[in-house]
Amino acid sequence: MNDATPLMRQYLEIKKGHPDAILFFRVGDFYEMFFEDALIASKILQIALTSRDKNKENAVPLCGIPYHAASGYIAKLIRSGYAVAVCEQMEEPGAGKGIIRREVVRVITPGALIEPELLTEKENNYLAALKWDFASPVHLSKEIGLAYLDLSTGDFRMISSHLQWVEAESELWNIRPKEMILPSELKGREKQIGPLQSGWPIRFVGASLFFRERAEESLKGHFQIHSVASLGAEKNALTAAGALLSHAQETQKTALANIISLRPHPSGERMRLHSFAQRHLELAPLSKDRTEGTLFHILDRTVTPMGGRLLREWILRPLLSPAQIIERQDAVAFFLDDLSLRARLRSLLKKMADLERLVGRISLKAGRPHDLIALKESIGLLPEIQKQLRSSTCNVPSCPSALVDHLVSLWDNLDDVFSLIESAVAPDPPLSLKEGGFIKEGYLPRLDEFRRFQKEGRSILTEIELKEKKRTGIESLKIRYNQVFGYYIEVGETHLKKIPADYIRKQTLTRAERFTTLELREVEEKIVGAVEAIQTLEEEAFEEIRAKISLQTGRVQNMARTLSLLDLFSSLAEVAHQNNYCRPEINDLLSIRIVEGRHPVLEQMGREPFVPNDTLLQAPERRLLILTGPNMAGKSTYMRQVALIVLMAQMGSFVPAREAT
Repeated sequence: MNDATPLMRQYLEIKKGHPDAILFFRVGDFYEMFFEDALIASKILQIALTSRDKNKENAVPLCGIPYHAASGYIAKLIRSGYAVAVCEQMEEPGAGKGIIRREVVRVITPGALIEPELLTEKENNYLAALKWDFASPVHLSKEIGLAYLDLSTGDFRMISSHLQWVEAESELWNIRPKEMILPSELKGREKQIGPLQSGWPIRFVGASLFFRERAEESLKGHFQIHSVASLGAEKNALTAAGALLSHAQETQKTALANIISLRPHPSGERMRLHSFAQRHLELAPLSKDRTEGTLFHILDRTVTPMGGRLLREWILRPLLSPAQIIERQDAVAFFLDDLSLRARLRSLLKKMADLERLVGRISLKAGRPHDLIALKESIGLLPEIQKQLRSSTCNVPSCPSALVDHLVSLWDNLDDVFSLIESAVAPDPPLSLKEGGFIKEGYLPRLDEFRRFQKEGRSILTEIELKEKKRTGIESLKIRYNQVFGYYIEVGETHLKKIPADYIRKQTLTRAERFTTLELREVEEKIVGAVEAIQTLEEEAFEEIRAKISLQTGRVQNMARTLSLLDLFSSLAEVAHQNNYCRPEINDLLSIRIVEGRHPVLEQMGREPFVPNDTLLQAPERRLLILTGPNMAGKSTYMRQVALIVLMAQMGSFVPAREAT
């Protein structure tokens, strides 16, 4: 567009770098969208579509939203499958500056969300990457690398061995990524990626992200290591992880301080559930619209989002090691036997914020003052939780738990983080940094000085007003303020003859005149200077506080993990207590013995009492059971019942039966 204005030329240049995203282009107090973006956004957001340069033949389509209400509009676009590139003004507009500098500060996609209103509390929001020989179809490959990342929690993992397609598909059904990245060279190549397109949303990115050397350099740079060998896993998985990390860095435009480790996930340590088994056994909700009728719904008595996310993982990745299963059972039994402790712990945990996502926002420079207060209030609960656990671990000798003892021994009350926020941040801060007043008095002496002058400035203005009333004899004289003219003296037209010669006219109104004086100008400059200094100092102090907390991200994440375990153990104990579950015996023998087993979901949902069933499979003489009977007699229910009881046992839960081995 040769005849484009400087603003539109700037827009087109920035848009060129983000062709696949809706560009929110900041203009004053609005985000504006143009061309195809405006056509798409106006329809989805149901806002008015207008045009720029309406009188021209090829008027540019335009729509806009207030910047302070952007989160709700972004949520609608994200849920519709679009990405949003947020372009901010990087400097204040001023006379003679010309076009002000603008930059994209973040690209928001369905797989890279950190905003609470866009996330599901008890479900991870994973972004995944796959790497294989891209010249071959993915479903024929025997060397697939898989990595996945939840940006909101910093949970970054990879499968540490080669996967065949059936294994990779099962893993993808486990993590249910909200988005998957693949190199742009695969776009439109149905033969190579066919099975992926039908299951998960795909975002195509620059092919160079999947170059092995670049991917490994990305990992080494972020984790500050000399060799990726220390991360383990095979090369395709490392390449997928490096591509994922690079993509997240590009979209967030900041260091990903909440990603402090890459956890290789050994494929042989957990039971791998086929995607058909996951769906037909209805282990976990497949969408937000339907949560009831699943094993997750029955077992979920967690009181924190962190505990809920961990429960989902345990259900979909049951253990294979008897020792680890028994360790979990001991922890559940510990809370089952101590009803008083369980009640006190759950009461405290209910007040706990989502520490994983909270510290994630803070470390990604998206946290606001109220996020810091939420973090402080949650950390403030830790000493009492520790006290309750310590007093009870000594009082239940009949059911010791090595795992609970271990968690208590590694306890961290995060006292320094609490003290920092307590001393620095006002207890009831505003939602926006622009509103000010979020740094506590006494934290920064220079800030306190400017605030004192700001208060004194108001009293000085009152003194000037009284002095000018006495001097002029005009009782109706007022000193007022607006953003355009600043401070001024307003006098009604009936008193204009009394105006002193040193008054300087600022504005003429229909029935009044507005003036200033040299004294008023001097006071105004000081007050305005103080306001600007206060805003600058507060924002600088907040960035410094946020950076200090960010350095402690690993410690906060460790405590979040500890709390999620305690929440889940006490939750499973609560379910066992309420539903009359038994502790199954775990061994290495090739047998399944269930006495009076019940279907965990149907017994809670049915109107009639569930009729218990026995099961005995034992090598070598009883390796097979043949079920017979008419349609709707309960054969499928019985088979699913046995499968669910086994899975519950292997995740460490108690089970719906009188006895089980």
